[in-house]
Amino acid sequence: MRKFVTLVMLVVFLALVWSYPITVVDDAGRTVTIAQRPERVICAAPSTTKFLQYLGLEDKIIAVTNWDDFEAERIGDLFPINLEKIVSLNPDLIFAFGGFQLPEVVKLEQHGLTTVVLNANSVQQILNDLVLVGTIMGVPEKAKKLANQLQEHYLNIAKKAYNVPLDRRVKVAYLMDIPGPDVREVWTCGQGSYLNDLIVLAGGANIAALFTGPNGFLPISLEYIVSQNPDVLIVTSYVPNSEEQIKEKISNHPILKSLKAVKNKRIYVYDNYLLSLPVPQLVEYIEKFYNDFYGGK
Repeated sequence: MRKFVTLVMLVVFLALVWSYPITVVDDAGRTVTIAQRPERVICAAPSTTKFLQYLGLEDKIIAVTNWDDFEAERIGDLFPINLEKIVSLNPDLIFAFGGFQLPEVVKLEQHGLTTVVLNANSVQQILNDLVLVGTIMGVPEKAKKLANQLQEHYLNIAKKAYNVPLDRRVKVAYLMDIPGPDVREVWTCGQGSYLNDLIVLAGGANIAALFTGPNGFLPISLEYIVSQNPDVLIVTSYVPNSEEQIKEKISNHPILKSLKAVKNKRIYVYDNYLLSLPVPQLVEYIEKFYNDFYGGK
């Protein structure tokens, strides 16, 4: 982590002193040379779009996937990507996500397309990526300023959370979906995920923190959740204004209804779209989580 932060700081320094071309190392450990300031950018994953939006560079985005909420020309799915469509748009740069998209990055490079992978797994890595994107796009000072502001904000919350005694910290279970009555497991966030980082920084004790999976996400059994008996449930919603229906469904679930969190009506529902993206906008959820966990005290 320290080496990566140092590298990002070095890249910022070089961008301030030298003009293009610049060379960076992305989240896949790839060395990428940016020949000139990108003016035509394709975001091959919704998470990458959010970084450009946060930096006020929406005008540089020429296309996004069908899964994006940003209005621009569509290139199709995240996987497999539509190479013919992307090539036809003649982009200066493509921002892609890691994990399952990495094989697609190889294809893009084979077509001579400059591609940078963003794949943050912690809050600090999100801030590092913000600086990285800002450096690539020619606004390193602005990116560094925004990253410092976000860091100062979340550290103020984290300091308050740190003062909560260990024996008083709320036990938290994160549910990516609501399991049906015949389903015996649900996906959650564990060690190595940015969401686990958010929960910890907000003073919560994630019941799945001892486990991990791809990018820190994994399925856990409902029996395990019951054995941990969390104080709080964080649940994601795919449908707007469905908070009450979700709470009712969980309260009537044959297994989950016995949880302390359900009996004490401590079910908190959040928008799945944003929680599923490791982006700067997500940092504000540390304060939201803290307020839900401890009533803002």
